[in-house]
Amino acid sequence: MGKYINQTSKGTVGSSAASKIKNLIDDGAIAITQPVHFIPNLVCVVDNGFFGAAAYAYTEGELKAFTDPSDRRPKKWFTWDKVEQYAS
Repeated sequence: MGKYINQTSKGTVGSSAASKIKNLIDDGAIAITQPVHFIPNLVCVVDNGFFGAAAYAYTEGELKAFTDPSDRRPKKWFTWDKVEQYAS
């Protein structure tokens, strides 16, 4: 895993999962249910407790890593047409 979103076209996304979700939605991200198959422009926001991570799931392998059933961290899924521009 390796590409994360720390900014949108409107500025930083913050550090909590809630702030990342809000700021992604404010910049046009669309909430979806957890995908079963890889789709383009896929973002997973993971709640790690003290901080959140907004990850770009850019391959099938990345999707599998974030949907591993042994990973019980809360997650929200989005598609965002700007993800390639802002993920690093």
